Amino acid sequence: MNSTSLLTKLKQELFSGWTKFEASWLLLFLAIQIGIFIIQPDSWIATIAAITGILCVVFVGKGKISNYFFGLISVSLYAYISYTFKLYGEMMLNLLVYVPVQFIGFYFWRKNMTNKNTVNTAGASEVIAKALNAKQWVILAIVTVIGTFSYIELLKYLGSALAVLDGATVVISIVAQVLMIMRYREQWALWIIVNIMTISLWAVMYFQNGETSTPLLVMYMMYLCNSIYGYYNWIQLEKRHHQH
Repeated sequence: MNSTSLLTKLKQELFSGWTKFEASWLLLFLAIQIGIFIIQPDSWIATIAAITGILCVVFVGKGKISNYFFGLISVSLYAYISYTFKLYGEMMLNLLVYVPVQFIGFYFWRKNMTNKNTVNTAGASEVIAKALNAKQWVILAIVTVIGTFSYIELLKYLGSALAVLDGATVVISIVAQVLMIMRYREQWALWIIVNIMTISLWAVMYFQNGETSTPLLVMYMMYLCNSIYGYYNWIQLEKRHHQH
Protein backbone atom coordinates (compact mmCIF):
# COMPACT_ATOMS: atom_id res chain seq x y z
CA MET A 1 0.00 0.00 0.00
CA ASN A 2 1.54 3.33 -1.07
CA SER A 3 1.56 6.46 1.08
CA THR A 4 -1.21 8.15 -0.94
CA SER A 5 -3.55 5.18 -0.52
CA LEU A 6 -2.74 4.95 3.19
CA LEU A 7 -3.43 8.66 3.66
CA THR A 8 -6.77 8.31 1.85
CA LYS A 9 -7.80 5.40 4.09
CA LEU A 10 -6.72 7.29 7.19
CA LYS A 11 -8.68 10.37 6.13
CA GLN A 12 -11.79 8.27 5.50
CA GLU A 13 -11.44 6.51 8.84
CA LEU A 14 -11.08 9.69 10.86
CA PHE A 15 -13.33 12.15 9.05
CA SER A 16 -15.99 10.30 7.01
CA GLY A 17 -19.38 9.01 8.12
CA TRP A 18 -20.11 11.63 10.78
CA THR A 19 -23.47 13.36 10.99
CA LYS A 20 -23.55 17.07 11.80
CA PHE A 21 -24.90 16.20 15.25
CA GLU A 22 -22.06 13.75 15.95
CA ALA A 23 -19.37 16.13 14.71
CA SER A 24 -20.82 18.95 16.83
CA TRP A 25 -21.06 16.56 19.81
CA LEU A 26 -17.37 15.65 19.52
CA LEU A 27 -16.18 19.22 19.01
CA LEU A 28 -18.25 20.40 22.01
CA PHE A 29 -16.69 17.73 24.24
CA LEU A 30 -13.18 18.69 23.14
CA ALA A 31 -13.89 22.40 23.57
CA ILE A 32 -15.13 21.84 27.14
CA GLN A 33 -11.96 19.96 28.06
CA ILE A 34 -9.74 22.66 26.58
CA GLY A 35 -11.81 25.30 28.38
CA ILE A 36 -11.37 23.49 31.70
CA PHE A 37 -7.62 23.41 31.20
CA ILE A 38 -7.57 27.17 30.52
CA ILE A 39 -9.86 28.10 33.45
CA GLN A 40 -8.59 25.57 36.01
CA PRO A 41 -5.25 24.22 34.81
CA ASP A 42 -4.47 20.62 35.73
CA SER A 43 -1.49 18.58 34.60
CA TRP A 44 -0.88 18.11 30.88
CA ILE A 45 -1.03 14.36 31.51
CA ALA A 46 -4.60 14.54 32.84
CA THR A 47 -5.70 16.84 30.03
CA ILE A 48 -4.22 14.67 27.27
CA ALA A 49 -5.68 11.56 28.92
CA ALA A 50 -9.10 13.23 28.95
CA ILE A 51 -8.96 14.45 25.33
CA THR A 52 -7.76 11.12 23.90
CA GLY A 53 -10.27 9.31 26.09
CA ILE A 54 -13.12 11.36 24.65
CA LEU A 55 -11.91 10.69 21.11
CA CYS A 56 -11.72 6.98 21.93
CA VAL A 57 -15.24 6.54 23.30
CA VAL A 58 -16.88 8.68 20.61
CA PHE A 59 -15.10 6.64 17.92
CA VAL A 60 -16.21 3.40 19.63
CA GLY A 61 -19.78 4.69 19.53
CA LYS A 62 -19.39 5.10 15.78
CA GLY A 63 -17.89 1.63 15.39
CA LYS A 64 -14.60 3.08 14.11
CA ILE A 65 -11.52 0.91 14.64
CA SER A 66 -9.23 3.91 15.13
CA ASN A 67 -10.66 4.22 18.65
CA TYR A 68 -7.93 1.84 19.79
CA PHE A 69 -5.16 4.29 18.93
CA PHE A 70 -6.66 7.03 21.07
CA GLY A 71 -7.57 4.48 23.74
CA LEU A 72 -3.98 3.30 24.12
CA ILE A 73 -2.77 6.83 24.87
CA SER A 74 -5.62 7.58 27.27
CA VAL A 75 -5.51 4.41 29.39
CA SER A 76 -1.72 4.51 29.72
CA LEU A 77 -1.85 8.05 31.12
CA TYR A 78 -4.92 7.32 33.26
CA ALA A 79 -3.11 4.39 34.91
CA TYR A 80 -0.37 6.75 36.09
CA ILE A 81 -2.86 9.33 37.37
CA SER A 82 -4.84 6.68 39.29
CA TYR A 83 -1.61 5.54 40.95
CA THR A 84 -0.91 9.09 42.18
CA PHE A 85 -4.38 9.16 43.81
CA LYS A 86 -3.88 5.67 45.34
CA LEU A 87 -6.80 4.28 43.32
CA TYR A 88 -5.02 0.97 42.84
CA GLY A 89 -8.00 -0.80 41.31
CA GLU A 90 -8.28 1.83 38.59
CA MET A 91 -4.51 1.73 38.09
CA MET A 92 -4.39 -2.07 37.66
CA LEU A 93 -7.46 -2.03 35.43
CA ASN A 94 -5.90 0.43 33.01
CA LEU A 95 -2.32 -0.83 33.10
CA LEU A 96 -2.89 -4.59 33.18
CA VAL A 97 -6.18 -4.85 31.28
CA TYR A 98 -6.94 -1.81 29.12
CA VAL A 99 -3.43 -1.36 27.67
CA PRO A 100 -3.12 -4.92 26.25
CA VAL A 101 -6.81 -4.91 25.31
CA GLN A 102 -6.20 -2.08 22.85
CA PHE A 103 -4.06 -4.44 20.76
CA ILE A 104 -6.38 -7.42 21.20
CA GLY A 105 -9.46 -5.37 20.35
CA PHE A 106 -7.84 -3.92 17.24
CA TYR A 107 -7.00 -7.44 16.02
CA PHE A 108 -10.54 -8.78 16.46
CA TRP A 109 -12.30 -5.69 15.13
CA ARG A 110 -10.07 -5.57 12.06
CA LYS A 111 -11.41 -9.01 11.02
CA ASN A 112 -15.03 -7.88 11.45
CA MET A 113 -15.41 -4.54 9.70
CA THR A 114 -17.96 -3.82 6.96
CA ASN A 115 -18.86 -1.02 4.55
CA LYS A 116 -22.16 -2.66 3.57
CA ASN A 117 -25.55 -1.85 5.13
CA THR A 118 -23.82 0.81 7.19
CA VAL A 119 -25.63 3.17 9.54
CA ASN A 120 -23.52 6.08 8.30
CA THR A 121 -24.60 7.36 4.89
CA ALA A 122 -21.03 7.77 3.62
CA GLY A 123 -20.41 4.02 3.58
CA ALA A 124 -17.43 4.34 5.92
CA SER A 125 -16.31 1.08 7.52
CA GLU A 126 -18.09 0.08 10.75
CA VAL A 127 -17.56 -2.83 13.10
CA ILE A 128 -20.19 -5.58 12.74
CA ALA A 129 -22.25 -5.43 15.95
CA LYS A 130 -23.93 -8.36 17.77
CA ALA A 131 -26.55 -8.75 20.53
CA LEU A 132 -26.64 -10.98 23.63
CA ASN A 133 -29.38 -13.58 24.10
CA ALA A 134 -31.15 -14.29 27.44
CA LYS A 135 -28.81 -17.15 28.43
CA GLN A 136 -25.75 -15.00 27.82
CA TRP A 137 -27.23 -12.23 29.97
CA VAL A 138 -27.63 -14.67 32.91
CA ILE A 139 -24.04 -15.89 32.59
CA LEU A 140 -22.88 -12.29 32.38
CA ALA A 141 -24.69 -11.34 35.60
CA ILE A 142 -23.31 -14.31 37.57
CA VAL A 143 -19.72 -13.73 36.46
CA THR A 144 -19.97 -10.01 37.24
CA VAL A 145 -21.35 -10.50 40.77
CA ILE A 146 -18.79 -13.16 41.74
CA GLY A 147 -15.92 -11.19 40.24
CA THR A 148 -16.98 -7.99 41.99
CA PHE A 149 -17.11 -9.46 45.50
CA SER A 150 -13.76 -11.24 45.02
CA TYR A 151 -11.96 -8.15 43.74
CA ILE A 152 -13.33 -5.91 46.49
CA GLU A 153 -11.77 -8.22 49.08
CA LEU A 154 -8.42 -8.02 47.26
CA LEU A 155 -8.51 -4.22 47.19
CA LYS A 156 -9.36 -4.07 50.92
CA TYR A 157 -6.27 -6.19 51.55
CA LEU A 158 -4.14 -3.82 49.41
CA GLY A 159 -5.48 -0.75 51.22
CA SER A 160 -7.27 0.88 48.30
CA ALA A 161 -8.73 4.31 49.07
CA LEU A 162 -12.28 3.32 48.08
CA ALA A 163 -12.26 -0.47 47.85
CA VAL A 164 -15.99 -1.15 47.29
CA LEU A 165 -16.65 1.52 44.67
CA ASP A 166 -13.22 1.05 43.11
CA GLY A 167 -13.61 -2.76 42.93
CA ALA A 168 -17.12 -2.77 41.49
CA THR A 169 -16.11 -0.22 38.85
CA VAL A 170 -13.11 -2.29 37.82
CA VAL A 171 -14.93 -5.62 37.43
CA ILE A 172 -17.88 -4.19 35.52
CA SER A 173 -15.41 -2.31 33.32
CA ILE A 174 -13.56 -5.52 32.49
CA VAL A 175 -16.79 -7.29 31.57
CA ALA A 176 -17.84 -4.32 29.42
CA GLN A 177 -14.43 -4.32 27.74
CA VAL A 178 -14.76 -8.02 26.87
CA LEU A 179 -18.19 -7.33 25.36
CA MET A 180 -16.64 -4.49 23.39
CA ILE A 181 -13.90 -6.73 21.96
CA MET A 182 -16.56 -9.33 21.05
CA ARG A 183 -18.67 -6.55 19.46
CA TYR A 184 -21.80 -6.89 21.62
CA ARG A 185 -24.03 -3.82 21.79
CA GLU A 186 -24.88 -4.54 25.45
CA GLN A 187 -21.43 -3.29 26.41
CA TRP A 188 -23.03 0.15 26.51
CA ALA A 189 -25.48 -0.79 29.27
CA LEU A 190 -22.47 -1.69 31.41
CA TRP A 191 -20.51 1.40 30.35
CA ILE A 192 -23.43 3.55 31.55
CA ILE A 193 -23.16 1.89 34.99
CA VAL A 194 -19.37 2.18 34.99
CA ASN A 195 -19.44 5.86 34.11
CA ILE A 196 -21.93 6.66 36.87
CA MET A 197 -19.77 4.78 39.37
CA THR A 198 -16.52 6.39 38.18
CA ILE A 199 -18.04 9.86 38.42
CA SER A 200 -19.01 8.98 41.99
CA LEU A 201 -15.48 7.68 42.62
CA TRP A 202 -13.75 10.92 41.64
CA ALA A 203 -16.44 13.04 43.34
CA VAL A 204 -15.98 11.12 46.62
CA MET A 205 -12.22 11.66 46.34
CA TYR A 206 -12.93 15.40 46.33
CA PHE A 207 -15.31 15.35 49.32
CA GLN A 208 -13.02 13.08 51.35
CA ASN A 209 -9.62 14.57 50.50
CA GLY A 210 -10.43 17.99 49.05
CA GLU A 211 -8.76 17.15 45.75
CA THR A 212 -9.64 15.41 42.52
CA SER A 213 -8.80 15.59 38.81
CA THR A 214 -11.31 17.97 37.24
CA PRO A 215 -10.50 17.04 33.59
CA LEU A 216 -11.04 13.34 34.38
CA LEU A 217 -14.23 13.98 36.36
CA VAL A 218 -15.68 15.98 33.47
CA MET A 219 -14.36 13.38 31.02
CA TYR A 220 -16.44 10.67 32.69
CA MET A 221 -19.51 12.89 32.64
CA MET A 222 -18.99 13.13 28.88
CA TYR A 223 -18.44 9.37 28.75
CA LEU A 224 -21.85 8.90 30.37
CA CYS A 225 -23.56 11.03 27.75
CA ASN A 226 -21.69 9.23 25.00
CA SER A 227 -22.59 5.81 26.44
CA ILE A 228 -26.28 6.59 26.14
CA TYR A 229 -25.86 7.69 22.52
CA GLY A 230 -23.47 4.80 21.86
CA TYR A 231 -26.09 2.27 22.99
CA TYR A 232 -28.62 3.83 20.64
CA ASN A 233 -26.17 3.82 17.72
CA TRP A 234 -25.07 0.22 18.29
CA ILE A 235 -28.69 -0.94 18.33
CA GLN A 236 -28.91 0.57 14.85
CA LEU A 237 -25.58 -1.03 13.85
CA GLU A 238 -26.71 -4.49 14.96
CA LYS A 239 -30.03 -4.22 13.13
CA ARG A 240 -28.50 -2.84 9.94
CA HIS A 241 -25.60 -5.28 9.76
CA HIS A 242 -27.86 -8.30 10.07
CA GLN A 243 -30.21 -7.35 7.28
CA HIS A 244 -30.39 -9.96 4.52
